Amino acid sequence: MPAQNGYRIRKPAHIAFMSIPAHGHVNPGLGLVSELARRGHGVTYAVPESFAPQVIEAGATHIGYETMLPTGEKGDEWTTDYLEAANMFLDEAIAVVPQLRAAYQDDVPDVVVHDIGAQHAPVLAACWGVPAVSLSPTHVAFEGFEEVFGIGHEVDGLATHRAEFQAFLDRYETGLDYESMMRPPNSLVTIPRSFQYCGDRVADDVIFAGPMLTERAFQGDWQPPTGKRVLLISLGSAYTNQPEFFRDCVRAFGDDPSWHVVLTIGKHVDRAAIGPVPEHFEVHRWVPQLRILSYADAFISHCGMGGTMEGLYSGVPIIGVGQLGEQYANAARIAELGLGVHIPLEEATSESLRAALERVSTDAAIQENIAAMRAEINAAGGVRAGVELIESALATSSSPEKPTRV
Repeated sequence: MPAQNGYRIRKPAHIAFMSIPAHGHVNPGLGLVSELARRGHGVTYAVPESFAPQVIEAGATHIGYETMLPTGEKGDEWTTDYLEAANMFLDEAIAVVPQLRAAYQDDVPDVVVHDIGAQHAPVLAACWGVPAVSLSPTHVAFEGFEEVFGIGHEVDGLATHRAEFQAFLDRYETGLDYESMMRPPNSLVTIPRSFQYCGDRVADDVIFAGPMLTERAFQGDWQPPTGKRVLLISLGSAYTNQPEFFRDCVRAFGDDPSWHVVLTIGKHVDRAAIGPVPEHFEVHRWVPQLRILSYADAFISHCGMGGTMEGLYSGVPIIGVGQLGEQYANAARIAELGLGVHIPLEEATSESLRAALERVSTDAAIQENIAAMRAEINAAGGVRAGVELIESALATSSSPEKPTRV
C-alpha cells in the first residue's frame, strides 16, 4: 500500500463518481475524473446514457441507469418550484439506489464521489460501508443558509418531504439523517471561497477547490476571427426557450461589427424564430463553451454556476441574465463583487444589453476584479485539492474484504 500525501492507499482503488443528468453538475468534476484515472485509479461514473461520451472521454467507465429526472430529450424541463424539485430528487434517489446496488454488486467501490444532487450516492456509500465525498458545483449550506435564501420551514409540504426523506434513509439502515445529507462531511466545492455567499460562515473543513476544468474535445473546436472582440451569449442547456431575448441580442449588437457574436440558443427554440443575423454573428444550438471563453472578451450568461465558473476561470467579465433561484443569486454575486453586471432576464432589452456590454468592456475596476478572481481560482488548488481530499478519504476506506449490505 503506497503512501501519497501522507495517506496509505490501496491502488488501484475503485472510485465511483455519481451525478445527476445535467451539464452543470457533470462537467465540473470531469477534470477530477481525468486526474484520478491518470494516477492509476479505476474510475467508474454512474450517470444516465446521454452523458456517457464525456465521462468516457474523461477516463471513466460508464455505468448507466434509468432516470426520472428531466434530460431534455422528451421536451421535459426542470421545475422552478423548490418543493417540487426536492420531491423530484427524492423520487430519483428511491428509484436509483436499487439499480446501482445491482450494477456495482460484483465490484463495490472504495469511495463514492458524488454531486450534491445525487442523493442516492450517500445512501449507497453507507450501504457499502465506504466513505463518500460530496462534490458541490455551487454554494454550500451554512448556518442560517435557509434564512438567507428564503428556504424556510414555512414552505407548505416541506415537513412531509423531510419525513419521507428520513424514512427513505432509515429503510436502508444507513445511520444518515436529513441534516447530514444537507451538510455532508468530506465536502469539495468547485467555486472559490470568496464567491460563496457568507463564506466566513461555512465550516472550515469544507474544501473550496475552485473549478476543476479540463479540455473537452468531445464538444469540438472553435477559432476566433482575426481582429474582432468576441462576445459569447448563452442561457445554458435547460431554460433556453427565450426567442425574444435572443432577438434582443441581435438588435443590441447587430450594428456593431467590431464584435464577433456567438449566440447559443439550445434545443428548445426554432432557429427561424431568431430571424436573420448579420455576418458577424454565429448562431448555434450548442458550442464548445470553454474553448470559446478562452478567446472571449465578454460573456452574457444565465449564470448557472458551471458557466459562471468557466467565465471567471477564463478571465471574462460577465453580464448575468438570471431567470430563477441560483441564477439570480450568482448574477447578483457577480455584480456585488464587481465582476460584471446583473440584468434579470425579464428586464433585459436591446438597450440595457448594449449598455452592459459597453460597461464590462471598458470599466477598469471590473477588469481588475476579474484578474484578481482569476488569480484566486488558480491558487485555490483545483484538481490537486480534490485528489488530496479523495485520497485522504480512501485511507479511511475498508479493506478489500470490506463488508457490504448489497
